[in-house]
Amino acid sequence: MLIAESFRQRRLIGRLDRGAEIGASLADVCRQKNVRCAEVRAIGQLENVVVSHYDAKAQRFLAPQRFDSAFELLSLVGNVSEQEGKLQLSAHLTLSRARDSGIELIGGRLVSARVLAVEFVIETMDDLLLRRSRHAGTGLDLWNEAIALGENQTAEVAPASAQAAPSWKEVQAASPLADPGPAETAKIDRRVEAGDFIEHPKFGRCQVERLEGDYEFVLVRLRNQRLIRLSLDVLTFEWIGEESGHQLFAAVAQ
Repeated sequence: MLIAESFRQRRLIGRLDRGAEIGASLADVCRQKNVRCAEVRAIGQLENVVVSHYDAKAQRFLAPQRFDSAFELLSLVGNVSEQEGKLQLSAHLTLSRARDSGIELIGGRLVSARVLAVEFVIETMDDLLLRRSRHAGTGLDLWNEAIALGENQTAEVAPASAQAAPSWKEVQAASPLADPGPAETAKIDRRVEAGDFIEHPKFGRCQVERLEGDYEFVLVRLRNQRLIRLSLDVLTFEWIGEESGHQLFAAVAQ
């Protein structure tokens, strides 16, 4: 199970131009507006629709089906997250068209479709990042990592038995680490790198997974295997020494 909570949202509302590819266009809107996590909804009319269906038993997608006629887009429901470092739009469609025998409904996972007229709403979750990867049990690309961002930052969601992570307000209120002593107070110009260790006043010993942004955030893994994102707007890292071939830093509240 994976559960995360968002506290900061925006709502983007718009219309796509005729002839545009719907999936690529919605993804472009997200990139332009710096959206990394969102729910996407749309209605309108489409043509040249390609959908796919998943065979759960065989754990593979069936050959995509193409429909060249025009359709009423009754509903597009999807989400935006990240996969292998890239923005990923995942969406399902419900469509209708008039046939001699009456109204026909079709649906499936969106592969591609051409816009006739589409209006959309994108509900962003700006303090949350979700990542997808292959799930061994189903063979699908599912959310496997949830990282809280910004002011209401909390740790990555972990099993319910794990202790809940403190909020950023708690982090900011935490006392800095004790003075390491005269022999270690010399200022050394070193930067945190992946694999280094950080002694945090609230979280204890953690190890750097990676740097994000232009040295704006440090993603670290706690001893209980949770991930948290540390902001260099809130903390500075003071070099202490080396351990097991990696640098060791103290995290100090600014």
